[in-house]
Amino acid sequence: MIQEIMESQLDEMVAEGLSLVTLGAVWCPDCVRVNPFLDTLSQEFSGNVKFFKIQSDAAKELKTKLGVRKIPTLIFYKNGQEVGERLIEPHHIDPIRKQIQDLL
Repeated sequence: MIQEIMESQLDEMVAEGLSLVTLGAVWCPDCVRVNPFLDTLSQEFSGNVKFFKIQSDAAKELKTKLGVRKIPTLIFYKNGQEVGERLIEPHHIDPIRKQIQDLL
């Protein structure tokens, strides 16, 4: 399951375990395209990885703080710290799956 959260909830939600946070927007075609990948992976890694979405239009301060310039941007957190490589506008499910497997 993918939970939509507010910018103010980010630190609390990613504090424990492995989390994948996607910054995107409902009007963004690339974000819509990546949604099925995230749905599949959230089921595949259920119980091991938490999946969150943040609407970038409502999180302008966070986008600036994190240096996000393109959406969707996928950011991995482990115990509150950003880890791994950010995935920007991924076109396939495989790089996302590999990053998760590497971080588990």
